[in-house]
Amino acid sequence: MRRLFWLPFSVPAALPLLAALVASPPAAAAPAPEPPPEAVLAELPFLKSQEPNRVYVDLAEPGSRPFVMLLDTGASESVVTPLMARKLGITVRRNKETPYRRSTRLGRDIDVWVDTRSSDTGSKTGWEYGLLGGRFMAAYVVEIDFPGRRVRFLDPKKYEVPEAVDAADERIVPFRLASNCPIVPLEIAGGEIQLTLDTGAGAPAILSGKVARKLGVDVESLPYFARGGTVLGPMELHLYEQPALRFAGFAFPGQPVLVAPRGWYNIGDSSESVVGVDVLRHFVLRLDYPRRRLWLKRVGDGPPTLYGADVAAAKEIGAYLAAVDGAYGVYRVVPDGVAARYGLREGDVVYAPHGETTPPLDEVLARIREGGKLTVARREGDAWVDHVLPEPADVAAPPAAP
Repeated sequence: MRRLFWLPFSVPAALPLLAALVASPPAAAAPAPEPPPEAVLAELPFLKSQEPNRVYVDLAEPGSRPFVMLLDTGASESVVTPLMARKLGITVRRNKETPYRRSTRLGRDIDVWVDTRSSDTGSKTGWEYGLLGGRFMAAYVVEIDFPGRRVRFLDPKKYEVPEAVDAADERIVPFRLASNCPIVPLEIAGGEIQLTLDTGAGAPAILSGKVARKLGVDVESLPYFARGGTVLGPMELHLYEQPALRFAGFAFPGQPVLVAPRGWYNIGDSSESVVGVDVLRHFVLRLDYPRRRLWLKRVGDGPPTLYGADVAAAKEIGAYLAAVDGAYGVYRVVPDGVAARYGLREGDVVYAPHGETTPPLDEVLARIREGGKLTVARREGDAWVDHVLPEPADVAAPPAAP
């Protein structure tokens, strides 16, 4: 309902003032205040990674042995695998039932759990990791600047995320915590769901089959994408290409997401769903853990990606190629597409043998389009076998995707 009001002066006398007000430019929208220097406890650059969409930071005190962790807002605790623990200088004891403690450059020790449930020499899945989890971060306002590739830990006594902002490119999103992980809303497929904000997930979003079905998605008809890796084991993923995705009121046209039909080992919130770095990379964000407020500022409008792979390029060649360990993993090869005719198969790894440098992605895509030579490693039984593509025409056609 509109409010009625009275002018405190006669209309004729007010006309010059009204004209001046109309002619004046509108006041600039108020953005969130910048943290003062004294609020910044630590500023850490993103460390170089062989995988896209990973936020690695070094928490070690200056002059000390590096203590590199993957900043993972989807992890409730800070956890490392036994082999990674040894690389970080932790002496692993199989029967230890309490966390290991290490000093950090923030002036506060971190408690780290070493996962020795299956082995005290390596991880159960073969992926060696160190996760910086929510229990440590919950004491701070954590700024993650994806475009600027830096993380800042802010003192919540000297800086807080405001309750509201007016700038068009900024948003404030209240969140709740579940096991130290932020739970935020995501608009998708015409509905809204609550899911984990997960900087450890490289995908744009991963929905459990249960959540997707509640949104009206025909999960059984979605094309197979890949077997994704998790800390507990592999997870079957399918591709949902037209989800009508909006996060914090910002639209992401053309952005596909992934669906895990059988769920995600009951990890995280009850939704077993996350929004990940393919979406978050467009923002500078500040997670005010003590006050349960998230500030986001959108910076630019990059093209849609899936695990860092350009979606438009993937559609052009009929396959997704994502960087991993200095090579490119191949996902979702479309039958009879350019990549399939070239000879690529799902699960292939494009790399340069004999210690050479793998070509940049643009060159790899050009060779696929033009029939140039590439070497791929292909799993055959328990072994990886090199193949030089394109292969002769008499080589057996690849099996159909599951």
